[in-house]
Amino acid sequence: MKRLLLVIGLSLSLHAASALPKGKISIEITPDRTEDWRYSAGDSVAYDIVVRVDGKPLKNASVKYTFAREKMPAHETHRATLPDGRLRVKTAGMPCPGFLTCRVFLLDEKGATVADDLAQAAFDPEKLRPMTDMPEDFAAFWERAKAENAKIPMDPRVERAEQWCTDKVDVYYVRLQSFRKDNYVYGYVSVPKSKGPHPAVLYVPGAGVAKTKPSTYMAEKGVITMTLGIHGIPLDMPDENYDILKNGALYNYQFVNLDNRDQYYYKRVFMGCIRAIDYLFTRPEFDGERLMVSGGSQGGGLSIVTTALDPRVKYFVCFYPALCDHMGYLYDRAGGWPHMFDRTRVYFRTAERILNSRYYDAANFARLIRVPGFFSWGYNDLSCPITSMYSAYNVVTAPKELVLELRNGHRRSERQNRLADAWMLRQFFGEK
Repeated sequence: MKRLLLVIGLSLSLHAASALPKGKISIEITPDRTEDWRYSAGDSVAYDIVVRVDGKPLKNASVKYTFAREKMPAHETHRATLPDGRLRVKTAGMPCPGFLTCRVFLLDEKGATVADDLAQAAFDPEKLRPMTDMPEDFAAFWERAKAENAKIPMDPRVERAEQWCTDKVDVYYVRLQSFRKDNYVYGYVSVPKSKGPHPAVLYVPGAGVAKTKPSTYMAEKGVITMTLGIHGIPLDMPDENYDILKNGALYNYQFVNLDNRDQYYYKRVFMGCIRAIDYLFTRPEFDGERLMVSGGSQGGGLSIVTTALDPRVKYFVCFYPALCDHMGYLYDRAGGWPHMFDRTRVYFRTAERILNSRYYDAANFARLIRVPGFFSWGYNDLSCPITSMYSAYNVVTAPKELVLELRNGHRRSERQNRLADAWMLRQFFGEK
C-alpha cells in the first residue's frame, strides 16, 4: 500500500513539473541562411527553433512542427522535446519556386497547443509568375468602364473638417459621385497651408469596414493627402454603425457578384479610386503632375490597380498587396487575399467566377504598370501570401524597389514606414 501511494505521489509530482511556467511565451524560427532566407530550388533547408518564456529558453519544451508549401496542407509532421529550449530541424527544400513553411506549435502537458509561430524560406522567388492569365479584352473592358465612369457627374460636396485642421494643414471632408447616379465615395483631403503648388498622394484603404480618419503627416511636409473610403458610406458615423455594416450589408463584400464581371463589388471600388484622382485634379493647390497612390493589403492591391488604370499616376507605394493571383489555388499553390478559390471554398470555383476573377486580379494590372514603384512586405504573411505578392511584383517591368522585413507577417515596421516615406519624398522633391 505504501509502495502504491509512493508511485501515485511520484506520478503527480512529475505531472506538475511538466506544466508550462507562467510568463510571455515566444517562438523564434529562423532558416539557416539567416541573412536572406533564400535558397535555390532543390536545396535542403534547416530551421533553428527557440522557445522562450520571458526571454529565457524554455527547458524541456514539448513541440510539434510541420513542413508545408505556403498555404498548403503539411506534408511532414514531427514532435520533439527541446532539453535546452532549442532545436535544429532539417527537411528537403522545394523543387520549384515558392515558399516552404516551417510551423512550430508549443504543447502543454496535455498535448494542447499553447502558442505557435512560423517562418517561410524562399526558393527562387524571383522566378514566380502569376497562374492567372490576362483576358484578350482586359484593356478594352477597363477602358469602357473608365469611359462610363467619366460620364457620371462628380457632383462634389466639400466641407471643412475643422476638428482635424492644424496650424499647418487644412482638412476637408469630401463626397464624390461615381460609377452611377447617387452612388458616392467619401474621403478626407488634407491641404498644406504652405505656398503651392504641391504634389499629391491618394491613400487607398486596407480591407474591412471601419471609420476613416484623415492623414496630415505628409501634408505637413508639403504633400496634398487624400484618404479614401471605398464602400460608399460616410466616414464619420458612430463606431457601432460600422460593426453593423461589417456583419450585415457589407459582410464578405469581397465575394459579392463575382458571377457577373460588370457587377462585381470591386468594379465600383476601382472606379471610385479613379474618381478620387479626378477630384484631386480640381484642387487649385495641386501642381497637376506629381501624383502618387499608396496603400497596404487591400490598399496595396488597389495601389497597383489604380496606377495601371490611370496614366495620371506617376508613382506608387505598395505594402503586402492583396488581390494578387486569385487562381493560384487552382494550381495547388497559394493565391492572394481574399482566397476566393482556396480549399474551404471549393463550391465557389465555378467557371464563370474563375474567368471573371482575371479582370480583377492585381497581377494582371501589374503587367501594365509603367511608372516607378516602392514595394515592401515580410515573409511570414498569412493574410496576403508571399507567393501571390511576388507573382505580381515579378511582372512589373517599370523601375521598382523592394524592401523586405523577413520576420514580419501582415504588418509593417517603423523601418518599412520610414523607408517608404523617404522614397515618396524623393520622388516628389528629389534628394535633400
